Amino acid sequence: MDSALATLLLAQLPGVGERTLSRVLAAAQQRGEPAQRLLLHPPELLRRELGMPDRAIAALRSEARTGFRRTRSLAARLQGDGVALVTRDSPDYPRRIERSLAAPPPILFLYGNRGVLSFPSVALLSSREISSQLVNATVLATRCAVEEGLSVIVGGMKATHRIAAATGRAARAPRAVVLDRGILAAFAGNLQRDPFGLGAARLPFDRAATLALSRFRPHDHAAPANGRKRDELIAALGDVLFVISARPGGETERLCAAAIDRGRCVLLWQGENRGLVEAGAHPVDEHEIRQGFRRFLEPSSQTAAPQRRREPGAPVR
Repeated sequence: MDSALATLLLAQLPGVGERTLSRVLAAAQQRGEPAQRLLLHPPELLRRELGMPDRAIAALRSEARTGFRRTRSLAARLQGDGVALVTRDSPDYPRRIERSLAAPPPILFLYGNRGVLSFPSVALLSSREISSQLVNATVLATRCAVEEGLSVIVGGMKATHRIAAATGRAARAPRAVVLDRGILAAFAGNLQRDPFGLGAARLPFDRAATLALSRFRPHDHAAPANGRKRDELIAALGDVLFVISARPGGETERLCAAAIDRGRCVLLWQGENRGLVEAGAHPVDEHEIRQGFRRFLEPSSQTAAPQRRREPGAPVR
């Protein structure tokens, strides 16, 4: 069993969340031993020194008795579908996440074009409210980002996320879709069909222009706390945050305030949240968005992609 397979096994154990998995993998690194060696340790050591719960240890022993059959089957399916599991010590782990989050997720599942994350990017955040004005703002921001050759970072399930995803897909824009559930659950088991859009029809998933990214176990469905974790990654992956709506006292407001505290650029549609404006968010309207996002990028981000405007529909390189 290699390290990636062992990590997948550990992540699948009941009672092993991100904090426990991070602690276990860090302990393995400190010991100078690969993750698969941890599977051979006696239960008392796993419990005492690694803090693994009893139900996880029992599940690990049960899996070992069947030759790790379920984990191998899941790993083979992910590999066959083109889904990569990356850990924080992997060269494919997005460094923007490590720079932006105090506790980056220990593993990520990536499906599609990982090169999307090398583009300067605009992350779209919003509360759950939706109106015709916010729909127009979402479409405008996505189109302007596309025309400038920027990638768009969105979620997959909120109405504003779906509008942005559908707009970006129509222009074959580089886009990253951050999930609030596992990869296999989000795609309903069929990774050839794009679940991020509007209407019942599922178009083919454009792997050349799109990256789907999840911090959750492949079969995990959405849970109440998942939206916050999803939005953390959306914000972390954006060079600029464009906030379509932020309800006072809500999770989006909290994320934006934290980004402002770290010196991140936060653009707030119509300046509709006075608290964020007072904290340092930059109010923008249609006129300012049409002037483009690049002027808000850090110089280091601007060099990552050509400085010319990209024609909608042009292929992603």
